[in-house]
Amino acid sequence: MVVGAVLLLLGVMLAFLTYDAARLTAAATAVDQHAEAAQEALAAADAEALTREVAQVKEAAEEFEAATSGPHWWIASHLPWLRLQAAPLVAAGEAVGAVADRALAPLAGQDSLAAFEVPRFEGGRVDPYVLEEYRGPLAVASETLAAEAETLAGVDTSRSWLPVNDLVRGLEGQIETLGGLVAGAHATAELLPGMLGGEGERHYLVVVQNNAEPRTTGGLPGAFFELTVEDGRMELGRYAAARDLIDDAGRVAITEDEERIFSDRMSTYPHDANFTPEFPRTAEILVDFWELRYGERPDAVVSIDPVALGWMLEGSAPLEAGGIEITGENLAMVMLNQAYFLYEDPLEQDEFFARTAAALFAQVVGGQVASVSGVEQAIEAHRFLLWSADAEEQALLASTGVGGAFLESPDTLGVFLNDGSGSKIGYYIGSDVLVTDYQCNDGSIDSMTVEVELRHGYEGDVADLPDYITGIPRFVPRGEFHANVLVYPPAGFALTGTTRDGEAMEVVEDVHEGRAMSQKRIELKPGGQVNLVYELQATEAELGLPGLQMTPGPRPNQPQLLLEQSPSC
Repeated sequence: MVVGAVLLLLGVMLAFLTYDAARLTAAATAVDQHAEAAQEALAAADAEALTREVAQVKEAAEEFEAATSGPHWWIASHLPWLRLQAAPLVAAGEAVGAVADRALAPLAGQDSLAAFEVPRFEGGRVDPYVLEEYRGPLAVASETLAAEAETLAGVDTSRSWLPVNDLVRGLEGQIETLGGLVAGAHATAELLPGMLGGEGERHYLVVVQNNAEPRTTGGLPGAFFELTVEDGRMELGRYAAARDLIDDAGRVAITEDEERIFSDRMSTYPHDANFTPEFPRTAEILVDFWELRYGERPDAVVSIDPVALGWMLEGSAPLEAGGIEITGENLAMVMLNQAYFLYEDPLEQDEFFARTAAALFAQVVGGQVASVSGVEQAIEAHRFLLWSADAEEQALLASTGVGGAFLESPDTLGVFLNDGSGSKIGYYIGSDVLVTDYQCNDGSIDSMTVEVELRHGYEGDVADLPDYITGIPRFVPRGEFHANVLVYPPAGFALTGTTRDGEAMEVVEDVHEGRAMSQKRIELKPGGQVNLVYELQATEAELGLPGLQMTPGPRPNQPQLLLEQSPSC
């Protein structure tokens, strides 16, 4: 009778669990679909769509929680094999409920989602407190999403049934993505009052990178100018070219790693301050150069490039410079290439770049930007970067894409270029990056293949090019492109093989502030190309899909990302 009662109890419990499994599958699908739609609504700052989708997420979340609760689930969580399935699902149900109630619902209750848009100029001013009403809800939402993502990351699904693992890991990914979006808006709301001069005058150093001479974060820092911000109003001050800030004594302090890997040029030439892919370090170095030259230390650094400026000024009134009409569409071509055909004297070329960059940026800060989406596009493409000397502000910035803190993102793959030509021939270089991630059945990444293809697109007579574009012959043959290709594997991956055009090659491996990395010198004649392949193998278990950061080129460049089944797991 006892055995019969136990078997009957188990049968009833399994029947309930089977019924709940069907409810759970439907609820999980609904949560996934509506959470993704809610994410899209946040990104588009569509308050109406967010309200609609959050209501659906809450309904699905309640169904999900209901399908993972009850006495039969408590019993299941204490039985050997069932415990491995039940515990992760219960944790997932609780996380979904918390996200719906404490993160998304308060945001959906806002009249608008201005916190997820680039703040707009009104009457030549950006209100430093335009996002004040969002600070509280965003802080709670950001904290909730981070906590629930961390909770799910700690849930062990290594011995769970594959569908259970996929469900939990899928929810974790959704919550992490939502968390990143909300964290960025939260950081913006917290930073605006101080950085827009609402709490006192702020002094910025604006740096315009020249992508025709590649550096890891885009291009050579070619133009510098001051920007003063007070109560949301902006005013440009003096400007200078990179050559004006050279310190022949090499007094700018750099780290041992930076000197060993990138040479001591970083302490003498502001042109080379972004040999490192870590933008906060670049900003600190550039502030030191500016202080040595002018005796003033800016509060923050803004970095931008001509491609991003073009996006921002798309549709705005043309600017006349050097006899050329500059618009958002031709801005990058003029500043990165055409200007060198207008002036023979390098001093005049540098002056044109610095003067024109300042005039164009003045249109941006004067509220004449026609395309707010261009600002968002620049941020997303890592062509607009920001650093603050204030430690608290910088901690917030470092958690966002606009902060450019690469070394602090161990789960990000880095593929960068540092020019070695000393010229502007890089304008003609095309670059493609293809990353193939090999995934195991449990969703973890087992290995990666990184392909880097570089093409020299100039096929005419090198003699027809200005000297500033082709370079100095005693360093590099005229018209050739020389560069160092830097690859930083994500944490938990090791470099196991490298090839150049199908043949084995050697690279120089090193460690940069705890991050493994490698460098390879390449040379391209006009019309030539090279294909480099890096094989990376996981050295740890349960590694997730890594991010990717790469050097923004003189034209928009979009990497290809492939996900394939691993043959070895």
